[in-house]
Amino acid sequence: MDFNQMPINPYGGTEMPVDNTQSAGMMDPAMMNPYAQPMYSGGDVPQIPKQEYKQLHSFFADRGSFMGDGGSRVGVSCLCFDTQELLWMGNQGGHVTSYYGPSLQKYTSFQIHQNEEVRQIAPLKDRGILSLTQSSLRLSIRRGLSQFVFQSADMHDMQCMLLTSPSSLLIGGHHTKVIDLDLSTVSERQKFEVSEPGCAILRHTSKYICAGDTSGKVTLYDPNSMKAEHVFDAHSGTLSDFDIHGNLLVTCGFSSRVGNLTPDRYLKMYDIRMMRSMSPLQLMIDPTFLRFVPTYSSRLAVVSQVGQFQVVEATGTASYGTHMYHVECHNSIILSFDVAATCQALAFGDSGGYMHLFATDDNVVFNSFHEDTDLADPVEPSQNIHIHDFSTPYAMVPMSYPGTGKLLSDWPDYLCDKIYRVPKPIDSEILRTMKVYHNVGYAPNPGKERRNQIPYMKNNEGSNKGKSNIPESPLGRGDDPFMAIPKRFRKVDLKYSKLGLEDFDFKHYNKTHFAGLEIHIPNVYCNSMLQIFYFIEPLRVKLLNHLCDREFCLSCELAFLFNMLDKQKGQTCQASNFLRAFRTLPEAAALGLVLGENEEVSGRVNLGRLIQSWQRFIHQQIHSETSLKPAIEDKPEVVEGDKEEVPVEGATAIEATPHPPEETPEKPQEVEKVEKEKEVKKEEPKSSKSKKKKKKGKKEKKEEAKKAAAVTETPPPPETPPVVVKTEPEEPETPTESPREEKDTSKREGSVVNDIFGLDTVTTLRCRCGQENVRQSTTTLVNLNYPDCSGQGLNKGPVPVSFVQVLEHSLTLEQNTQAWCNHCAKYQQHQQSKEVLTLPDVLALNCQLENPRDLEFWKIQLMLLKQKEEGDNVSSTSSSPIPLQTTTTVMCRYGRKCTKKGCRFRHEQDSSWLQDDIMKIHTDDENDPVWVPFGLKVQLEDNGSLKIEEFNDEQSLPDNPDPNTKYYELHGTVSHIKDSKGGGHLVSHIKVGETYHQRKEGVTTTQFYLFNDFSISDVEKEEAVRFNLEWRVPCTLYFIRRNIKQYYDLKVVNPITSYVLSDESTLINPKRRKLTFLPLTEEESPKEGDIFGLDAEFVSLNQEESELRSDGTRSTLRPSHMSVARITCIRGQGDNLGEPFIDDYICSHEQVVDYLTQYSGIKPGDLDPAVSNRHLTTLKATYQKIRYLVDVGVIFVGHGLKKDFRVININVPKDQIIDTVELFHLPRQRMISLKFLAWYFLKINIQSVTHDSVEDARTALQLYLKYQELSKEGMDKVRKVIKEMYEFGRKNQWKISDLEEITDDSAVAFL
Repeated sequence: MDFNQMPINPYGGTEMPVDNTQSAGMMDPAMMNPYAQPMYSGGDVPQIPKQEYKQLHSFFADRGSFMGDGGSRVGVSCLCFDTQELLWMGNQGGHVTSYYGPSLQKYTSFQIHQNEEVRQIAPLKDRGILSLTQSSLRLSIRRGLSQFVFQSADMHDMQCMLLTSPSSLLIGGHHTKVIDLDLSTVSERQKFEVSEPGCAILRHTSKYICAGDTSGKVTLYDPNSMKAEHVFDAHSGTLSDFDIHGNLLVTCGFSSRVGNLTPDRYLKMYDIRMMRSMSPLQLMIDPTFLRFVPTYSSRLAVVSQVGQFQVVEATGTASYGTHMYHVECHNSIILSFDVAATCQALAFGDSGGYMHLFATDDNVVFNSFHEDTDLADPVEPSQNIHIHDFSTPYAMVPMSYPGTGKLLSDWPDYLCDKIYRVPKPIDSEILRTMKVYHNVGYAPNPGKERRNQIPYMKNNEGSNKGKSNIPESPLGRGDDPFMAIPKRFRKVDLKYSKLGLEDFDFKHYNKTHFAGLEIHIPNVYCNSMLQIFYFIEPLRVKLLNHLCDREFCLSCELAFLFNMLDKQKGQTCQASNFLRAFRTLPEAAALGLVLGENEEVSGRVNLGRLIQSWQRFIHQQIHSETSLKPAIEDKPEVVEGDKEEVPVEGATAIEATPHPPEETPEKPQEVEKVEKEKEVKKEEPKSSKSKKKKKKGKKEKKEEAKKAAAVTETPPPPETPPVVVKTEPEEPETPTESPREEKDTSKREGSVVNDIFGLDTVTTLRCRCGQENVRQSTTTLVNLNYPDCSGQGLNKGPVPVSFVQVLEHSLTLEQNTQAWCNHCAKYQQHQQSKEVLTLPDVLALNCQLENPRDLEFWKIQLMLLKQKEEGDNVSSTSSSPIPLQTTTTVMCRYGRKCTKKGCRFRHEQDSSWLQDDIMKIHTDDENDPVWVPFGLKVQLEDNGSLKIEEFNDEQSLPDNPDPNTKYYELHGTVSHIKDSKGGGHLVSHIKVGETYHQRKEGVTTTQFYLFNDFSISDVEKEEAVRFNLEWRVPCTLYFIRRNIKQYYDLKVVNPITSYVLSDESTLINPKRRKLTFLPLTEEESPKEGDIFGLDAEFVSLNQEESELRSDGTRSTLRPSHMSVARITCIRGQGDNLGEPFIDDYICSHEQVVDYLTQYSGIKPGDLDPAVSNRHLTTLKATYQKIRYLVDVGVIFVGHGLKKDFRVININVPKDQIIDTVELFHLPRQRMISLKFLAWYFLKINIQSVTHDSVEDARTALQLYLKYQELSKEGMDKVRKVIKEMYEFGRKNQWKISDLEEITDDSAVAFL
C-alpha cells in the first residue's frame, strides 16, 4: 500500500481523521475528567504533587514569512529539546524557532526552506542545529546563520536522521537509500541499501540501529555494515512511533481492518536482548507518539492525536501505573512531541500552530548539566536628569539611531566620499616622443614644468565682469542653448505609460521600412554595430543558415535577430535574447564588455573604446562558433640562423609576445608564408655564391606563393571550378641549409568571419644579429596607426597626410620592438615589418581615437583640408610631405633657441597658432571637406608591396580587373556622440544596398541612413564621414568590396526543421522530469493555417523603477525586466483538441528577483535544475519550436499574445495571431481580463489561486470557439453580446462571484 495514499501520514505532519464515537467516549466525564486531578486505575489516588505534570504555557508559535500560504496557520511539525536550555520548534512552512527556558522566551527565528516542512531537528552540541526537510539538510548556528546546506540526488522524501557520532549522521526516508554523511567535510561517506519501503524513524542502542517503516515493521541493523540482523513485525497496518530504553523496545501503530487503518489501543513490547515478544500493554487512548521517561523507572509517555496523553509503567508492576492528562488543542490534533533530557518537561505541537509545555515545576531545567546560552547584552539604563538641571550636557543622553533612514544632522554621502587629487595629464609631447625599453618608457624632458611641482590655476571670476553668458538669439525653452548636437543625433529616451510601450509612437522617429532596435535593456550600446553586421549581405546570409546545439551561441542569436529585422516593416525589434546570451559568456564579462544597468548612462564608460573591444570580441566569438578545422595540420620548421615562428599582435589567433625558450607557450597550428628579400648576416663565413643562390631561391618561391595566393583568393567565373595553385619547395643546394616548406593560404582555418573579414599577413622580426622570426597570421580587424605629421626642422608646419596613406601605413607597419632572440639568448631590439598576402572582402577599421595625440592628428588634417579648399597656405613655414614614420628624431638640446641652419635634430614647435586655427574651423558645416574617402583601390604588387589609392565610388569598374586588385566602397561608420548631460551614445551611418531596398521598400536604389537606435532617417553620404570631433568622434569604419554579391552564394536555407518539436537533447533534467504534455504525431504535424493555443508565463529579473511627481502621479523610469519561464502550446483541432504538445519550463541562468507566483504559477524550485521535476529546457530550444510554428504559418490563439511574443523576442505576423483581448473588445473601452471572459461566457472560474499556462491557453481557445459560434449569427449579434458584457461588468464593478458546478450548454467542452 502506498504510504502517501494513506489517510494519515504520522511522519509528514498531516491531519488524521478521528473516530467521533471513540472521541466522544473518551471525553465522557464518567470515563475521565481532563480538567480535574489525574485519574489512576485501581484504588485511591496517590499523592505525588512534585511528580505531577501541570500545564505551564500554551501559545501561538511564530510563523515567519511563508510563500503561498496566504496567512493561514501552519502546524508544528517537529519539536526538539537542545543540549542548552532551548526548545526548538519547526513548522510545516519551513520555519524554525527556538525558545529559552521554561518561560519560553523567543531566542531565534529563521527560515530554512521556502515551501518544505521541517521533518526533524537535532542538536549538534557546539556547532549548532541540524534541520531536515524533504530534500535538504541544513546546519545553522543557534543564532540562525547557515553553516552549510547539503543536497543530493538521493535527497527526496527524506523523513528522519540519527547522529551516530559527533561527525557522522545517517539520513533516511521513504526510499531504499540511507546516506551516511560526514559532518566534518559535508560529503557522503557511503550509501546503504535498506529494504522497502525505507525508514521513517531511526533509533539506536549500543548494539543496533533500529529503523521503523510504514509497513509496521522495526528492523535492527548492524551499526558497522548496516545489514539487517532481526525484524519485528509489530503492526499489520503501519507504524506510528517506537522508542528504546535498555533492552526494551516499545511500538505503537495501526492495523488494517476491513480495508481501513485503525489505531491499536495497545503497545507492542519486545526484548531485543532475547529477540522475543512480550505481553502488550493495554491503553485507554489511541496511541500516536510515545517516549520513555526513564527518570521514573521505566515509565512511558503515550500521546494521542486528539490531545490526551498517559504516563504508564512499561512493566505494569506499580499500583499507580497509569496517569491521564489532557492538552488544550482547541479542535486541533497533535503533530509533534518530545521529552526533555531531565524528564521534567514535555512539549507538544499541534496543527493549529500552538505549542504546549507540561512540566513538574515552574522552575524546571531541560538539561542536568546544560551548556551556556549566548544571550544578548543587557541594555544599561540611562542616568536620570532633572528637568531643571541645566549644567548636565545633552550628550549624556544616549540616542538610538534609526534602523532605516538617516538623521537630519547626518552629512550627505557625497560630502563623505574620499576624493583624491586628480593628477595632471601627461603632456602629449612626452607621449609622442616616448620610447619603450624593457617595458619602461623614456622621453626627453620638454622643460615646460618644474620637477615634482604641479601648478593649480585659480579661476579669476572678477575678470569676466560685464560679459554676459546669455546667447544673443535664445532658442526654445525646451532646448539647451549650449547644445551643438543636431536633433537627429541626440539620444531619444523612451516614455513609459500605464500600457508600457504599447502607445509609444515609434513611427514618429522612423519613416522608413527598416527596423530599429530598442534601448530599455542593458548593454544596448552595441545596437549600432548590430545594424552594421545586418547590412553586410554575405554575413547576414551565412548566419541565417547557421544553427548549432550550443545553448548560448551568439551566431545563432544573431541569426534569430536578423530574421526579425528582415520581417519587420518599420517596427522596432529588441536584441534581448542576443544580449542575454552575451551576458552569460564569462569571456565577455572578463573583458569588461558587460555593463550594469546604470553604467551605460552614467558617463563613466568610454563607449568609443568599448565598442571597438566589443567588435574584436564578436569577431573572435563568431569565428570560434562557425570555424571549420583544416584537415591537414602543418607544423612549420625553424632553420637555425634563418627564421622562426613568433606570435604577432592583432592576429585572429591567440596574441602573445615572444618568450624565452623555457617560457614559450604551446603554439597553435600555423601556416608559413614567404617574406621579403633580405640580407642575413651569418656568424660563420660562407661563400658569396651560396648566399646568392639561397636568396635567389627564396625570391622565386615568394613570387610563386604570391601568384598562388592571388589565384586562390580571386573568385572564378560561375561556370569555372575554383583553381588552387600550390607551390612546391625547392631543394637546398647545401645540406646544412634547408629552406622552409611553403604553405598554401587555402589551408587556413575557415569560418564566416575569416571568409569575409580575413586579412592574411606575414610579420617578420629581425634581430641585429641577423636572426629572423616569421609568422603568418589572419586578422579580421585593422587598427589605424597614425604617423607623425609634424614638419621637419625649426618652426615647420604640419604635413598633410591622406587617409589612404594612414591605411597603407597601418597595414605595412614597420617599427622597433623588444623581443627574445634564440641566437643571442637574450632580449634584443628587433625590427618588425608586415607584409599583406591576401585582401579581405570587408575591410574593418578601428579608428582608436582614445589617445589625445591621435585625436589631434584628425583635427590637424581636417584643418589642413579646410585651408586648402579655401585657398590658403597650410602655414607660412609649411614643408613638403615627408615619409611616414612612427619614430621621431632626437630632440635638439637647444630647443627653440637653436640658431643652426639645417639642424638635423627635432625642434619643439610653437603650437599656439595651430590651436587657434583649429578653434576657428567649424567642421560641422555642410560644405566642409571630408578626409575619409568613399572608395578605395587596393592593389598587391608582384614584389609584395601594397598600393592604396582613392577611387570614386560612383565610377564604374574596369572590364578586366587585375586579380590582385580589389575595389572597395564605404559601407558604414560608427560614431560616438558625446553628450554633456550623460555618457553619450553610439550611432551608425550605413549605406543600404539595392537588395535591402528591394526587400523592404520595393525600390532599387542605394542610400545612406542614420541609425540612432530606433530612430532612423535618410542622410546625404557626406554626413557619414563628416565628423565633428568635439561631439562626434569616429570609432569604426567599414569598407566593403564592390559587387560583393557575385562572390558569395546568397541563398538562405532555413535550418530549423520539424525535428526541433521532438528533440529532447536539450533537456536539463531528463531523469526527474514529469511529462505533462502529449507530443505531436506524424499525422498531427503542423501545417499552414492550423490553430494552436499559446500562453506564456514570466518571472522578473529586476524591479520596476519609477518616480512620484509633485502632482501625485507616478512616472515609470525603467520597466521591470521580464524573462520567459514557461511556454505552453495546445492543439486547436483533431481528436486531442485542447491537449498540450509543448509545455516547457525555461531554465534561467540569471538571478530571478520575483517569481510572480500569484500571476505565473512558477515556484522557485521549478526553474532550478537541481530539484525541478518539470520539463526543464533551454530558451533556445523552445524558441526554435515557436519559430518553426511561425515559419510553417500556423495561427496562434491566446490572450495578450502581443506581450507574450515581445518577451519571448520573436516576430509573428499579425495574420497569424488571434488575440481574445481584441475579439471581445469595444473601441475606446477597457481591456477585459481572461478570468472575467471565462466567467461570463464559459461559466467557469479560472486563476482561483495562481495562473496556469495550460489552463489559460485552453480557456483562450474555448473563447475563440465561442466567438466563432456567435459570429455565425452575424457581427451585429457579436457586438450586441460584447456590449451587454461591458454593461454587466460596469454594473457589478467587474467583480466575479464564486461559481458552483454549473453545466451550461454554451460552454465548450474539450476533454
